[in-house]
Amino acid sequence: MKQWGREPRPSQAWVGRVRPVAEFLLPFLILALAWELLVRVGLVSSPAFPAPSAILFKLWTMVTGRGVLWRHLAGSLYRLIVGYTLSAVIGIPLGTLLAMQRTLRDMFAPILSLLISVPTIAWVPVFLIIFGLGDRTVITAIFLGGFFAITYNTIRGIEMVDENLIRAARIMGASGPCLLATVLLPGALVSILTGLRLGIGYAWRALVGGEMLAAMINWGIGKMIYQARFWNDVAVMFVGLMVISVTGLALDRGLFHWLERATVEKWGMLKGR
Repeated sequence: MKQWGREPRPSQAWVGRVRPVAEFLLPFLILALAWELLVRVGLVSSPAFPAPSAILFKLWTMVTGRGVLWRHLAGSLYRLIVGYTLSAVIGIPLGTLLAMQRTLRDMFAPILSLLISVPTIAWVPVFLIIFGLGDRTVITAIFLGGFFAITYNTIRGIEMVDENLIRAARIMGASGPCLLATVLLPGALVSILTGLRLGIGYAWRALVGGEMLAAMINWGIGKMIYQARFWNDVAVMFVGLMVISVTGLALDRGLFHWLERATVEKWGMLKGR
């Protein structure tokens, strides 16, 4: 005889997978139904706040039509990949260098503390003058959006590595690159991944703001929202907001949450959620 509770039934396993998704979507469904009702009874202005059904219809036409939405999304993702990759490739080694060289850290820490508080969108007019109205301005804004969070968290992560581990590694003969690869970077990985997660969020916001101001680009979610205002097409604006939200969530949950589970959670450095 099989023991009760040894294996979940297929129906129970299916419910276990669907339930978290349903719980996540339920508040949005309630909000959408309330919004739809307010528009239908005339308590909310339809031109200013189109009903969710109208927004979903606009989304459907943009997805299934001439592929306009996909082209805008592809343009944004291209810029995000280039700018964010640069911020990670430069930010992690620079943060490591500053953490390991006290003189350099004391010299540049005030500059990082000063610049990290400046919103990236405030730099865009400066970049427009320096780099012009095209992709270089947007990519530079994306780079700057992710750079400070990645660099700062890399510094803090390495500084917080247990001194006893460092001493033990040095007693065993580890030094220089070996110490960095076997002790410092693995010990700082939780903080580095936090910086990468924060950086992708900042970079995504910088991307949208930069695309709105960079006049010489043709495709991009920010550009799509900005152009919609000339036609008073609020439904397209809400479609752009939906795409921004869903893409940001997918990047965070789909990429970095998986990366955390495959590394620091698996190694016992971070408690599973």
